[in-house]
Amino acid sequence: MHVAMLRRLTKGGRVVRKLLGGLFVALVVWFAATPSANADGEEITGFVRNEVTKDGKAVREPVPNVKIAISSLDGGSVGVATTDETGKFSQPVPGPGDYVAEIDQTSLPKDVALRQAGQAKLTVNIRPGESQILNYFLGKDTRATKGRWGILPQTLANGVKSSMIIAVCAVGLSLIYGTTGLSNFAHGELVTLGAIVAWNMNQQVGLHVLLAAPIGIAAAAIAGLANERLLWRPLRHKGTSLTSMMIISIGLGIGVRYVYLYFFGGRAKAFRQYAVQKAHDFGPFSLTSRDLVTIGLCLVLLVGFAMYLLRTRMGKAIRAVSDNPDLASATGIDADHVILLVWGLGGALAGLGGILLGLDQQVRWDSGFSLLLLMFAAITLGGLGNPFGALAGAFVIGMFVELWTWIFPSVVELKTLGALATLILVLLVRPQGLLGRKERTG
Repeated sequence: MHVAMLRRLTKGGRVVRKLLGGLFVALVVWFAATPSANADGEEITGFVRNEVTKDGKAVREPVPNVKIAISSLDGGSVGVATTDETGKFSQPVPGPGDYVAEIDQTSLPKDVALRQAGQAKLTVNIRPGESQILNYFLGKDTRATKGRWGILPQTLANGVKSSMIIAVCAVGLSLIYGTTGLSNFAHGELVTLGAIVAWNMNQQVGLHVLLAAPIGIAAAAIAGLANERLLWRPLRHKGTSLTSMMIISIGLGIGVRYVYLYFFGGRAKAFRQYAVQKAHDFGPFSLTSRDLVTIGLCLVLLVGFAMYLLRTRMGKAIRAVSDNPDLASATGIDADHVILLVWGLGGALAGLGGILLGLDQQVRWDSGFSLLLLMFAAITLGGLGNPFGALAGAFVIGMFVELWTWIFPSVVELKTLGALATLILVLLVRPQGLLGRKERTG
C-alpha cells in the first residue's frame, strides 16, 4: 500500500514538474514575442557636424567618435551613444517620457566647440513611438579665458537683469505690507502661478509665449484679488493679529507650493520660444535679446508704475493708505477698495516677474519661493512699505547677489548669503532702510 502511494506521489510530482516546465517555456516564448519598450521606435537620434568654410562656402562636416550620454531625469543612465563616420548617433530609450541628453565635450576634436553652449545638456520629451532628433553644430573654439576683473562687467550686467526681476516682484509685496501691515510669505506663489499658467498656455494649448504671458499675468492678478477678498479681508475685519495672519501666510505658501509640485512636477520646464538665444556682444559683456527685452520691459514698467503712484488720483490714494490707513479713511478714501486694488496690482506684477524668471531660468514649481527671501531683503533694505524703497533695495540686492558669485565663483550657493550680508550691513548704519522714515518711539 505504501509503495503504491509513493508511486502515485512520484508520478504526480513528475506531472507537476512537466506543467511548471511547460509554463516556463510558454512565458519565455511570450516575453520573446512581446515587443520591447522601444519596439515602437522610441529613441534619441541625431547628428554632430562641424561647420567650416571652404572656397567661401559654409560646409558641414560629420564628426565621428563624439559621445552623447542619455539618462533619465532622476540621473539613471540609459546609455551612451557614439557618432559614426557620418556623424550620426542613435540611442534607444526604455519608453515614452523625459530624458536628458548630454554631449561629452571632452570627446570633441581639438579647437572646436559647440556653437550654442546651451546645447551641451538638453531635456528631451519622448512620446509613444517617437524618435527625437537632436542636431549638434560645432565651430572653431573662439572662447577666451578671462581673469577675475575681465568677467566683472558681465557680472554687473547680470546683476542689472536680476535686479529688475526682483524689483518687479517686490513692489507688490511692499505695497501689500504698506497698506495692510501683512508680511505675506505666500507672495512667492503668485510669482510661480503666473509662470506656470503661462507655461501651460504655451506648451499645452500651443499659444505663443507673447500671447500666453498676459493670461499668466491675469491669473496671478485674479489670485491676488481672491486672496484679499476671501481670506485676508475677513481676517482683518475679525480683528486677527498681524502675527497670526503672517503665520497663516506661511502655511498657505507651503500648501500651495506643494499643490504646484503635485500637478506641475518637480523638474524645470522651458517655454517653446526664446529658450536658446545667441548673445549679443557689447564690448566687455554680452546679453541675449531676451535679456535686453527683460531689462527694457521692467525699466519701462517700473517707471510707469512710479508715475502712476505719484501722478494719478488712485496712486495718491494708495500712498495715503500706505502712510496712514486710519487717517486716509477719515478723509473719505475707501481703504478696503484701495487694498483690493493693491492686491490685484501686486499679483499682476508678481506674475510678470515669474514669467520673466521662467524665460531666463525655466519654470519650476518653486520659482517664486526661490525669490521670496530676496524680495523681503529688498523691501526691508529699501524701507518697509515704501514702493520706491523696494526699487532701490531690489537694485542693491540684485547687484550684490551677482557680485557675491564673482567673489566666490566656486560656491554659487553663497549668493543668497551676499544678499543677507548686505541687508545686515545697511541696516546697522540706517535701521529704517534706504528710503524709510525714522519713527519716534516712547
